[in-house]
Amino acid sequence: MSRLDELFHKLLAGACTPAEKQELYALLAKPEHDADLQRLLDEAIYSTTGDEKPVANERAGAILSIILEAQAKPAPRKTILRTVAIAAAAAAAVAALVWTGVQQTRSPQQRLVKTEETFTQEILPASSGALLTLGNGQTVPLDSLGQGVIAQQGGTSVKLGNGSLAYDDAQPGESTFNTLSTPRGRVFHITLPDGSGVWLNAASSLRYPTSFDAAERTVELKGEAYFDIRPMAAKPFRVKVNGRTEVLVLGTRFNVSAYGNDPLIAATLLQGKVAVDQRVLQPGEQARITAENAIKIVKADTSQVMAWRNGMFNFDNADIREVMKQLERWYDIDVIYETDIPPLRFGGKMERSLSLQQITRILAISDVHCRLEGRKLIITP
Repeated sequence: MSRLDELFHKLLAGACTPAEKQELYALLAKPEHDADLQRLLDEAIYSTTGDEKPVANERAGAILSIILEAQAKPAPRKTILRTVAIAAAAAAAVAALVWTGVQQTRSPQQRLVKTEETFTQEILPASSGALLTLGNGQTVPLDSLGQGVIAQQGGTSVKLGNGSLAYDDAQPGESTFNTLSTPRGRVFHITLPDGSGVWLNAASSLRYPTSFDAAERTVELKGEAYFDIRPMAAKPFRVKVNGRTEVLVLGTRFNVSAYGNDPLIAATLLQGKVAVDQRVLQPGEQARITAENAIKIVKADTSQVMAWRNGMFNFDNADIREVMKQLERWYDIDVIYETDIPPLRFGGKMERSLSLQQITRILAISDVHCRLEGRKLIITP
Protein backbone atom coordinates (compact mmCIF):
# COMPACT_ATOMS: atom_id res chain seq x y z
CA MET A 1 0.00 0.00 0.00
CA SER A 2 1.35 3.40 -1.00
CA ARG A 3 1.77 6.22 1.51
CA LEU A 4 -1.07 8.13 -0.21
CA ASP A 5 -3.39 5.13 0.15
CA GLU A 6 -2.42 4.70 3.79
CA LEU A 7 -3.05 8.33 4.70
CA PHE A 8 -6.29 8.48 2.71
CA HIS A 9 -7.77 5.53 4.58
CA LYS A 10 -6.54 6.85 7.91
CA LEU A 11 -8.30 10.14 7.28
CA LEU A 12 -11.54 8.35 6.43
CA ALA A 13 -11.22 6.36 9.64
CA GLY A 14 -10.64 9.52 11.68
CA ALA A 15 -7.20 8.35 12.71
CA CYS A 16 -5.02 10.97 10.98
CA THR A 17 -2.86 13.23 13.11
CA PRO A 18 -2.57 16.92 12.10
CA ALA A 19 0.93 16.19 10.75
CA GLU A 20 -0.37 13.27 8.69
CA LYS A 21 -3.16 15.42 7.27
CA GLN A 22 -0.61 17.96 6.10
CA GLU A 23 1.44 15.15 4.57
CA LEU A 24 -1.65 13.84 2.75
CA TYR A 25 -2.53 17.28 1.41
CA ALA A 26 1.04 17.76 0.21
CA LEU A 27 0.78 14.49 -1.74
CA LEU A 28 -2.55 15.59 -3.22
CA ALA A 29 -0.88 18.74 -4.53
CA LYS A 30 1.31 16.68 -6.87
CA PRO A 31 -0.16 16.16 -10.35
CA GLU A 32 1.26 12.65 -10.58
CA HIS A 33 -1.17 11.55 -7.88
CA ASP A 34 -4.33 12.61 -9.76
CA ALA A 35 -5.06 9.09 -11.01
CA ASP A 36 -4.49 7.60 -7.55
CA LEU A 37 -6.82 10.18 -6.00
CA GLN A 38 -9.54 9.36 -8.53
CA ARG A 39 -9.16 5.66 -7.77
CA LEU A 40 -9.39 6.21 -4.02
CA LEU A 41 -12.47 8.42 -4.35
CA ASP A 42 -14.15 5.82 -6.54
CA GLU A 43 -13.40 3.11 -3.99
CA ALA A 44 -14.84 5.29 -1.21
CA ILE A 45 -18.18 5.63 -3.00
CA TYR A 46 -18.57 2.57 -5.20
CA SER A 47 -18.70 -1.15 -4.53
CA THR A 48 -16.52 -3.56 -6.47
CA THR A 49 -19.34 -4.04 -8.99
CA GLY A 50 -19.49 -0.33 -9.76
CA ASP A 51 -22.80 0.24 -8.04
CA GLU A 52 -23.32 3.26 -5.85
CA LYS A 53 -23.50 2.65 -2.13
CA PRO A 54 -24.30 5.00 0.71
CA VAL A 55 -21.50 6.95 2.33
CA ALA A 56 -21.46 6.92 6.11
CA ASN A 57 -22.01 10.38 7.56
CA GLU A 58 -18.82 10.30 9.59
CA ARG A 59 -16.76 9.61 6.46
CA ALA A 60 -18.40 12.22 4.22
CA GLY A 61 -16.70 15.19 5.84
CA ALA A 62 -13.29 13.58 5.39
CA ILE A 63 -13.97 12.90 1.71
CA LEU A 64 -15.17 16.46 1.23
CA SER A 65 -11.99 17.85 2.78
CA ILE A 66 -9.91 15.73 0.40
CA ILE A 67 -11.89 16.92 -2.61
CA LEU A 68 -11.65 20.57 -1.61
CA GLU A 69 -7.94 20.25 -1.02
CA ALA A 70 -7.54 18.72 -4.48
CA GLN A 71 -9.58 21.58 -5.96
CA ALA A 72 -7.19 24.11 -4.40
CA LYS A 73 -3.97 22.73 -5.83
CA PRO A 74 -1.35 25.45 -6.36
CA ALA A 75 -0.96 24.78 -10.07
CA PRO A 76 -4.11 26.11 -11.78
CA ARG A 77 -5.45 23.50 -14.17
CA LYS A 78 -8.68 21.88 -15.17
CA THR A 79 -9.62 18.95 -12.99
CA ILE A 80 -12.21 16.24 -13.26
CA LEU A 81 -13.54 14.76 -10.06
CA ARG A 82 -16.06 12.16 -11.12
CA THR A 83 -16.98 10.87 -7.70
CA VAL A 84 -17.98 13.35 -5.05
CA ALA A 85 -19.50 12.81 -1.61
CA ILE A 86 -20.77 15.92 0.13
CA ALA A 87 -21.32 16.33 3.84
CA ALA A 88 -23.43 19.30 4.82
CA ALA A 89 -25.08 20.70 7.94
CA ALA A 90 -22.88 18.81 10.38
CA ALA A 91 -22.97 15.41 8.71
CA ALA A 92 -26.60 15.44 7.65
CA ALA A 93 -27.75 13.60 4.53
CA VAL A 94 -24.94 12.72 2.13
CA ALA A 95 -25.35 12.98 -1.61
CA ALA A 96 -23.44 10.45 -3.70
CA LEU A 97 -22.66 12.23 -6.95
CA VAL A 98 -21.01 11.58 -10.25
CA TRP A 99 -19.98 15.01 -11.54
CA THR A 100 -18.22 15.23 -14.89
CA GLY A 101 -17.66 18.39 -16.89
CA VAL A 102 -15.27 21.09 -17.89
CA GLN A 103 -14.53 23.34 -14.94
CA GLN A 104 -13.41 26.93 -15.25
CA THR A 105 -9.90 27.59 -14.00
CA ARG A 106 -9.66 29.90 -10.96
CA SER A 107 -6.92 30.79 -8.53
CA PRO A 108 -6.65 28.57 -5.42
CA GLN A 109 -7.56 31.53 -3.19
CA GLN A 110 -10.78 32.17 -5.10
CA ARG A 111 -11.77 28.53 -4.90
CA LEU A 112 -11.19 28.27 -1.17
CA VAL A 113 -13.04 31.46 -0.30
CA LYS A 114 -16.07 30.60 -2.42
CA THR A 115 -16.25 27.01 -1.27
CA GLU A 116 -16.40 28.05 2.37
CA GLU A 117 -19.16 30.60 1.81
CA THR A 118 -22.20 29.95 4.00
CA PHE A 119 -25.78 31.10 3.98
CA THR A 120 -27.70 32.18 7.05
CA GLN A 121 -31.06 31.34 5.47
CA GLU A 122 -31.92 27.65 5.20
CA ILE A 123 -33.98 26.80 2.10
CA LEU A 124 -35.47 23.34 2.24
CA PRO A 125 -36.44 21.09 -0.69
CA ALA A 126 -39.95 20.73 -2.05
CA SER A 127 -42.65 19.17 0.07
CA SER A 128 -46.19 17.92 -0.51
CA GLY A 129 -48.68 20.69 -1.14
CA ALA A 130 -51.01 22.08 -3.78
CA LEU A 131 -53.91 24.41 -4.48
CA LEU A 132 -57.25 22.95 -5.56
CA THR A 133 -59.59 25.15 -7.60
CA LEU A 134 -63.16 23.88 -7.49
CA GLY A 135 -65.77 24.21 -10.20
CA ASN A 136 -67.27 27.32 -8.58
CA GLY A 137 -63.89 29.07 -8.54
CA GLN A 138 -63.25 28.51 -4.83
CA THR A 139 -59.63 27.70 -4.02
CA VAL A 140 -58.61 25.24 -1.31
CA PRO A 141 -54.99 25.03 -0.07
CA LEU A 142 -54.21 21.34 0.43
CA ASP A 143 -51.17 21.69 2.66
CA SER A 144 -53.14 23.14 5.57
CA LEU A 145 -56.16 20.84 5.82
CA GLY A 146 -56.86 17.72 7.83
CA GLN A 147 -57.95 14.34 6.49
CA GLY A 148 -61.35 13.45 5.07
CA VAL A 149 -63.92 14.93 2.67
CA ILE A 150 -62.98 18.52 1.80
CA ALA A 151 -65.56 19.25 -0.91
CA GLN A 152 -68.63 17.91 -2.69
CA GLN A 153 -68.65 18.46 -6.45
CA GLY A 154 -72.01 17.40 -7.88
CA GLY A 155 -72.21 13.71 -7.07
CA THR A 156 -68.48 13.40 -6.40
CA SER A 157 -66.80 13.51 -3.02
CA VAL A 158 -63.32 15.01 -2.88
CA LYS A 159 -61.20 13.41 -0.18
CA LEU A 160 -57.81 14.32 1.23
CA GLY A 161 -55.64 11.76 2.96
CA ASN A 162 -51.93 11.07 3.44
CA GLY A 163 -50.84 13.86 1.12
CA SER A 164 -53.06 12.66 -1.72
CA LEU A 165 -56.32 13.82 -3.26
CA ALA A 166 -58.97 11.29 -4.34
CA TYR A 167 -62.35 11.52 -6.11
CA ASP A 168 -65.27 9.22 -5.41
CA ASP A 169 -68.02 9.62 -8.02
CA ALA A 170 -70.16 6.71 -6.84
CA GLN A 171 -73.20 8.99 -6.60
CA PRO A 172 -74.54 10.19 -9.98
CA GLY A 173 -74.64 13.93 -10.42
CA GLU A 174 -73.57 16.83 -12.60
CA SER A 175 -69.85 16.86 -13.42
CA THR A 176 -67.70 19.96 -13.25
CA PHE A 177 -64.01 20.72 -13.72
CA ASN A 178 -61.36 21.05 -11.00
CA THR A 179 -57.77 22.22 -11.31
CA LEU A 180 -54.94 20.98 -9.12
CA SER A 181 -51.92 23.30 -9.09
CA THR A 182 -48.53 22.87 -7.47
CA PRO A 183 -46.47 26.04 -6.95
CA ARG A 184 -42.70 25.96 -7.04
CA GLY A 185 -41.40 24.00 -4.08
CA ARG A 186 -44.44 21.68 -3.92
CA VAL A 187 -45.43 18.28 -5.38
CA PHE A 188 -48.69 16.37 -5.10
CA HIS A 189 -50.50 13.14 -5.95
CA ILE A 190 -54.08 12.72 -7.11
CA THR A 191 -56.30 9.74 -7.79
CA LEU A 192 -58.72 10.67 -10.56
CA PRO A 193 -62.39 9.59 -10.59
CA ASP A 194 -61.53 6.52 -12.73
CA GLY A 195 -58.86 5.33 -10.29
CA SER A 196 -55.91 6.56 -12.39
CA GLY A 197 -52.99 8.06 -10.48
CA VAL A 198 -51.20 11.29 -11.38
CA TRP A 199 -48.11 12.70 -9.67
CA LEU A 200 -47.60 16.43 -10.27
CA ASN A 201 -44.09 17.84 -10.18
CA ALA A 202 -43.40 21.35 -8.89
CA ALA A 203 -44.82 24.35 -10.80
CA SER A 204 -47.44 22.27 -12.62
CA SER A 205 -51.22 22.10 -13.01
CA LEU A 206 -53.79 19.50 -14.04
CA ARG A 207 -57.36 20.32 -15.09
CA TYR A 208 -59.84 17.40 -15.07
CA PRO A 209 -63.54 16.59 -14.71
CA THR A 210 -64.92 15.44 -11.39
CA SER A 211 -66.55 12.52 -13.19
CA PHE A 212 -65.51 10.83 -16.42
CA ASP A 213 -68.99 10.58 -17.91
CA ALA A 214 -68.04 11.48 -21.51
CA ALA A 215 -66.93 9.13 -24.28
CA GLU A 216 -63.30 9.92 -23.49
CA ARG A 217 -61.41 10.73 -20.31
CA THR A 218 -59.71 14.06 -21.03
CA VAL A 219 -57.38 16.10 -18.81
CA GLU A 220 -55.20 19.15 -19.45
CA LEU A 221 -51.60 19.44 -18.23
CA LYS A 222 -49.14 22.28 -17.82
CA GLY A 223 -45.71 21.53 -16.34
CA GLU A 224 -44.73 17.96 -15.56
CA ALA A 225 -46.61 14.88 -14.39
CA TYR A 226 -46.28 11.12 -14.22
CA PHE A 227 -49.41 9.17 -15.16
CA ASP A 228 -50.46 5.65 -14.17
CA ILE A 229 -53.66 5.20 -16.17
CA ARG A 230 -56.32 2.63 -15.42
CA PRO A 231 -57.11 0.66 -18.62
CA MET A 232 -60.60 1.24 -20.03
CA ALA A 233 -60.70 0.09 -23.66
CA ALA A 234 -64.09 1.66 -24.30
CA LYS A 235 -63.07 5.02 -22.87
CA PRO A 236 -59.61 6.21 -24.01
CA PHE A 237 -57.62 8.63 -21.87
CA ARG A 238 -56.38 11.83 -23.48
CA VAL A 239 -53.89 14.37 -22.12
CA LYS A 240 -53.94 17.82 -23.71
CA VAL A 241 -50.54 19.40 -23.18
CA ASN A 242 -50.08 23.18 -23.11
CA GLY A 243 -52.73 23.53 -25.80
CA ARG A 244 -50.13 22.31 -28.30
CA THR A 245 -50.16 18.53 -28.41
CA GLU A 246 -52.10 15.51 -27.19
CA VAL A 247 -51.22 12.11 -25.72
CA LEU A 248 -53.80 9.40 -26.43
CA VAL A 249 -53.71 6.53 -23.94
CA LEU A 250 -55.35 3.12 -23.67
CA GLY A 251 -53.91 2.14 -20.29
CA THR A 252 -50.29 2.76 -19.47
CA ARG A 253 -47.57 4.53 -17.50
CA PHE A 254 -45.87 7.59 -18.95
CA ASN A 255 -44.31 10.94 -18.07
CA VAL A 256 -44.97 14.30 -19.71
CA SER A 257 -42.68 17.31 -19.23
CA ALA A 258 -44.07 20.53 -20.67
CA TYR A 259 -42.77 23.53 -18.78
CA GLY A 260 -43.32 26.83 -20.52
CA ASN A 261 -39.65 27.86 -20.24
CA ASP A 262 -38.34 24.61 -21.72
CA PRO A 263 -37.68 24.42 -25.48
CA LEU A 264 -39.32 21.00 -25.85
CA ILE A 265 -42.36 19.06 -24.74
CA ALA A 266 -41.25 15.53 -23.89
CA ALA A 267 -43.64 12.58 -23.55
CA THR A 268 -41.92 9.38 -22.39
CA LEU A 269 -43.60 5.96 -22.38
CA LEU A 270 -42.65 3.61 -19.55
CA GLN A 271 -45.24 0.88 -20.04
CA GLY A 272 -48.17 0.17 -22.35
CA LYS A 273 -49.06 2.14 -25.44
CA VAL A 274 -49.64 5.79 -26.27
CA ALA A 275 -49.91 7.92 -29.37
CA VAL A 276 -48.49 11.44 -29.47
CA ASP A 277 -49.96 13.44 -32.32
CA GLN A 278 -50.79 10.09 -33.97
CA ARG A 279 -47.22 8.82 -33.58
CA VAL A 280 -47.30 5.54 -31.64
CA LEU A 281 -44.61 5.08 -28.98
CA GLN A 282 -43.09 1.86 -27.74
CA PRO A 283 -42.00 1.48 -24.09
CA GLY A 284 -38.71 3.30 -23.56
CA GLU A 285 -39.35 5.81 -26.35
CA GLN A 286 -39.82 9.56 -26.03
CA ALA A 287 -41.67 11.98 -28.28
CA ARG A 288 -40.08 15.42 -28.43
CA ILE A 289 -42.16 18.30 -29.74
CA THR A 290 -40.44 21.56 -30.62
CA ALA A 291 -41.87 25.07 -30.39
CA GLU A 292 -42.65 24.76 -34.13
CA ASN A 293 -44.62 21.55 -33.34
CA ALA A 294 -42.15 19.32 -35.14
CA ILE A 295 -42.08 15.87 -33.52
CA LYS A 296 -39.20 13.44 -33.16
CA ILE A 297 -39.21 9.97 -31.58
CA VAL A 298 -36.02 9.02 -29.74
CA LYS A 299 -34.82 6.34 -27.32
CA ALA A 300 -35.31 7.71 -23.81
CA ASP A 301 -33.06 7.63 -20.77
CA THR A 302 -35.91 6.50 -18.54
CA SER A 303 -33.81 6.67 -15.38
CA GLN A 304 -33.23 10.36 -16.04
CA VAL A 305 -36.88 10.99 -16.94
CA MET A 306 -38.10 9.28 -13.78
CA ALA A 307 -35.45 10.67 -11.44
CA TRP A 308 -37.85 13.26 -10.00
CA ARG A 309 -40.38 10.56 -9.13
CA ASN A 310 -37.64 8.51 -7.47
CA GLY A 311 -36.48 11.39 -5.29
CA MET A 312 -33.37 12.21 -7.30
CA PHE A 313 -31.89 14.88 -9.51
CA ASN A 314 -30.28 13.37 -12.62
CA PHE A 315 -28.16 15.89 -14.48
CA ASP A 316 -26.50 13.60 -17.04
CA ASN A 317 -25.25 15.77 -19.91
CA ALA A 318 -27.19 18.78 -18.59
CA ASP A 319 -25.88 22.30 -19.02
CA ILE A 320 -26.02 24.84 -16.21
CA ARG A 321 -29.27 26.40 -17.49
CA GLU A 322 -31.05 23.04 -17.28
CA VAL A 323 -29.67 22.42 -13.80
CA MET A 324 -30.72 25.84 -12.54
CA LYS A 325 -34.25 25.59 -13.95
CA GLN A 326 -34.77 22.40 -11.96
CA LEU A 327 -33.41 24.05 -8.82
CA GLU A 328 -35.72 27.05 -9.30
CA ARG A 329 -38.78 24.82 -9.36
CA TRP A 330 -37.69 22.51 -6.56
CA TYR A 331 -36.52 25.15 -4.08
CA ASP A 332 -38.84 28.01 -5.11
CA ILE A 333 -35.98 30.35 -5.94
CA ASP A 334 -35.02 32.67 -8.79
CA VAL A 335 -31.60 32.18 -10.38
CA ILE A 336 -29.75 35.26 -11.60
CA TYR A 337 -26.50 35.19 -13.57
CA GLU A 338 -24.22 38.04 -12.50
CA THR A 339 -21.89 37.41 -15.44
CA ASP A 340 -21.88 35.25 -18.56
CA ILE A 341 -23.33 31.80 -18.00
CA PRO A 342 -20.49 29.34 -17.31
CA PRO A 343 -20.02 26.87 -20.21
CA LEU A 344 -20.36 23.78 -18.06
CA ARG A 345 -22.04 20.45 -18.62
CA PHE A 346 -22.69 18.12 -15.74
CA GLY A 347 -23.25 14.44 -15.26
CA GLY A 348 -24.54 12.65 -12.23
CA LYS A 349 -27.28 12.49 -9.67
CA MET A 350 -28.06 13.47 -6.12
CA GLU A 351 -30.95 13.22 -3.71
CA ARG A 352 -33.74 15.79 -3.92
CA SER A 353 -33.97 15.78 -0.13
CA LEU A 354 -30.89 18.02 0.16
CA SER A 355 -31.23 21.61 1.26
CA LEU A 356 -30.26 24.40 -1.11
CA GLN A 357 -27.17 25.04 1.04
CA GLN A 358 -26.02 21.48 0.45
CA ILE A 359 -26.59 21.91 -3.28
CA THR A 360 -24.47 25.07 -3.39
CA ARG A 361 -21.58 23.22 -1.73
CA ILE A 362 -21.81 20.61 -4.47
CA LEU A 363 -21.88 23.29 -7.16
CA ALA A 364 -18.84 24.99 -5.63
CA ILE A 365 -16.81 21.85 -6.23
CA SER A 366 -17.56 22.24 -9.95
CA ASP A 367 -16.51 25.91 -9.79
CA VAL A 368 -20.07 27.22 -9.88
CA HIS A 369 -20.20 29.84 -7.12
CA CYS A 370 -23.15 31.75 -5.84
CA ARG A 371 -24.64 33.86 -3.10
CA LEU A 372 -28.16 33.93 -1.73
CA GLU A 373 -30.17 37.12 -1.32
CA GLY A 374 -33.64 36.31 -0.03
CA ARG A 375 -34.88 33.72 -2.49
CA LYS A 376 -32.55 34.84 -5.27
CA LEU A 377 -29.62 32.56 -6.02
CA ILE A 378 -27.02 34.71 -7.77
CA ILE A 379 -24.38 32.92 -9.84
CA THR A 380 -21.14 34.86 -9.34
CA PRO A 381 -17.80 34.99 -11.20
